[in-house]
Amino acid sequence: MNFFERQTQARNQTQRLVCMMILAIVMLIGMTSLPFVFNGFEDYLSGTGTLADAFLAMAVIASFISSIVVIGGLLKYRQLRAGGKVVAEKLGGRLLNGNVRTLDEQRLMNVVEEMAIASGTCMPAVYLLPDESINAFAAGFTPEDAAIGVTRGAVALLTREELQGVIAHEFSHIFNGDMRLNTQLVAVVHGLLVLGLAGTYILASLLKRDKRDVRLMLVVFALGAALCVAGLIGNLYGNLIKAAVSRQREFLADASAVQYTRNPQSIVGALKKIGAHAQGSVIRSPRAAEFSHLFFSTGGSGWLSRMFATHPDLSVRIRRIDPQWDGSFTTAAAAGKPVPDQMAATAD
Repeated sequence: MNFFERQTQARNQTQRLVCMMILAIVMLIGMTSLPFVFNGFEDYLSGTGTLADAFLAMAVIASFISSIVVIGGLLKYRQLRAGGKVVAEKLGGRLLNGNVRTLDEQRLMNVVEEMAIASGTCMPAVYLLPDESINAFAAGFTPEDAAIGVTRGAVALLTREELQGVIAHEFSHIFNGDMRLNTQLVAVVHGLLVLGLAGTYILASLLKRDKRDVRLMLVVFALGAALCVAGLIGNLYGNLIKAAVSRQREFLADASAVQYTRNPQSIVGALKKIGAHAQGSVIRSPRAAEFSHLFFSTGGSGWLSRMFATHPDLSVRIRRIDPQWDGSFTTAAAAGKPVPDQMAATAD
C-alpha cells in the first residue's frame, strides 16, 4: 500500500467535496432569490418599477438568506467547540491520565504516548469507555484540547500491534484537523436546517396577518415556501456531502495509521476483529448517535444508510490497505483474549 498516495487522494477528494458544498449553497441562495428577481423584472417591464429595484430585491433576499445560514451556523459552531474531554465524559469515559488501575490500561497509555511521538502531536487526555465492543474516538477542536477514548473491549481484545493501529488512526484525525473540519461542516448543515425552520415560521405568521393585503400575503408566502424548500434540499444535500467528506477522512486516517506504525496489518487486524466480534463497534451510550462521526468504526445496512454513513464499510477499508484480503474476519478468540469482567492484568 502506498500510504502517501492514498493520503493525497483522500485530501484531494475532501477539497472537491468542500468546494461542491460551497457551490451548492451559493446556487441555493441564487435559486431562492430568483422568484423575487423575476417579480422585479415584471414590474420593470410593466413600467411600475425600475431595473435597479429588481437587482435590489435580489440583493436583499440573498443577504437575508445568507444571514440566516451564517447566524444558525455560528450558533451551532460555538456550541460544538467544547473540548474533547467534554465529549469523553458525555460518553461515560473514565480518565486514565494519572489514574491507571491495571496493566492493560498502562499498555494503552504506553501506546498512546508512542503514537503521539510518531505523529508529532502532544499527548492527549485518554479515556476508557465501559463498552465491550471494539471502538475508539478522537474528539476536541485543537490538538491542545483533544481527547482519545478507547472501549474496554478494544483494550481487552486487540493485540498491542492492533491497538497501535487504532490509536494511530485517531491521532491522524487530530493531526489533520479532521475534528475542526467536521465541526465546520456540521455548523453549515445546521445553518441550512435553520433556513427551513425560518421558512416554516414565516408561513405560520401568515395566519396572523391582515388577509386584505393579498399582494403582501403572496410575497410572504413565496418567501416562506422558498426558504422551506431551500432548507429541506440544502439540509439533505449538506448531510450527503458531510458524510462523504467524513468517509474520505476515514480513508486518510487509515493511510496515516499505516504511515505512523509502518505496519499495515496493525489496523487491518483491528478492522477484521470488529467484523467478527459479536458486539462489533456498537457504543451503548445514549449520546452515541450524536458523536457517531467521531468513532473509529460505525456500521449501517442498506444503500440509504451507506449514503449517509460517516464511515466506509469495513470490507472497503480493509481492501484499501490489503488488496489481497481473502474476505474472512478474525475472531477475537484467535488472540486468546476474551473480554473478562475485569481487565486482564497482562504485561505490556
